[in-house]
Amino acid sequence: PRPHEFLARTLGEDGYAGVEVRVTPIRTEIIIRATRTREVLGEKGRRIRELTALVQKRFGFPENSVELFAERVENRASCAMAQCEPLRFKLIG
Repeated sequence: PRPHEFLARTLGEDGYAGVEVRVTPIRTEIIIRATRTREVLGEKGRRIRELTALVQKRFGFPENSVELFAERVENRASCAMAQCEPLRFKLIG
């Protein structure tokens, strides 16, 4: 499964800067890199839980086998992806 396109569309306005997928024997960890992690996480972690459920359903992960994390991109200027995604979001809509 390739969640990059889905997350880029969903989190384009939140400074989405890429994703890293780590597969372990127990679960799949999806690390979302973004400049605005607070928006990715949502109030009391609500949005990241919703995103986890969506990714799980859309990509056919067994229940409780996928976990999403948000990692802050500190220097947006050094991350081309963090600069491009918001522009792409505005252009494509």
